[in-house]
Amino acid sequence: MNAISLLNSLSKPAALHLREEGQGATVVCLHSSASSHVQWRGLTNQLGDHWQTMAVDLHGHGRSPAWPDITPNTLDVEALAVIDAVRRAGPAPEGVHLVAHSYGAAVALQVALIEPLWVRSLTLYEPVAFGMIHAMAPSDECLAEIEATAKTVEIAVEAGDLDGASRRFIDYWSGTGTWDAMPAPQREAIRSRIAMIPRHFEALFAARWANRPLGSLMMPTLLLHGEHTRAPARRVAELIADARLPRLRSRQLPDAGHMGPITHEAQVNAAIIGHLQEQAAASAMAAAFA
Repeated sequence: MNAISLLNSLSKPAALHLREEGQGATVVCLHSSASSHVQWRGLTNQLGDHWQTMAVDLHGHGRSPAWPDITPNTLDVEALAVIDAVRRAGPAPEGVHLVAHSYGAAVALQVALIEPLWVRSLTLYEPVAFGMIHAMAPSDECLAEIEATAKTVEIAVEAGDLDGASRRFIDYWSGTGTWDAMPAPQREAIRSRIAMIPRHFEALFAARWANRPLGSLMMPTLLLHGEHTRAPARRVAELIADARLPRLRSRQLPDAGHMGPITHEAQVNAAIIGHLQEQAAASAMAAAFA
């Protein structure tokens, strides 16, 4: 039984939490692992009243419920929950624009594969679908690097060492010493979410999309990655570019790393808003000639 059939056979889980603001075309924002909808507050403020924004908390993050019991650790589970939460908040019959980072960006790709006609555009910052390395470049040494990181985090979580798991995860993506330099409230928020990260890694390693080729996605897609990102994240970005999405543009952001949407917020948000404005202009032109 696949994830979709399994979810349909169970009682409906509690809906994910989302923060809804503004009005207009709908932009759905998905955060990275160990973060929350708050990650996108700067972007949603900039989009203001001209767009309807829905910033989602993924399972076990922010105000959302834990991962549903019995369901497998796959991106389908998270993607279906996002679709459900957005449709509960408002039907958005014209579809949605997805903006997402890291794990959230991999979830966004899964949403697009499930509902390709509903997703109007994708803006993705480093979607870490590590299963693509397994499927397309299994001998690449960066695969062993991210597998070792995932295993270290998993072992620490299973041992109840939430500080150790958090330090390993945060310092891997943001640099040695980042965890220790964080304010206590931020460390506590991450500790409260870190038990979800082994599930995220399992879902990301399973994301090979052999039966749902990315090249079938027809929506305009902007793929962003940082100049100084980790090798596994860069390799996934390269493999996505190789998948030949018909309307894909790939862009490297100078000086940024994997956490660019946070550390280089102004630069990343400018790229996101530019892509969204292009879609708005294209829609207006199509409506004018309809």
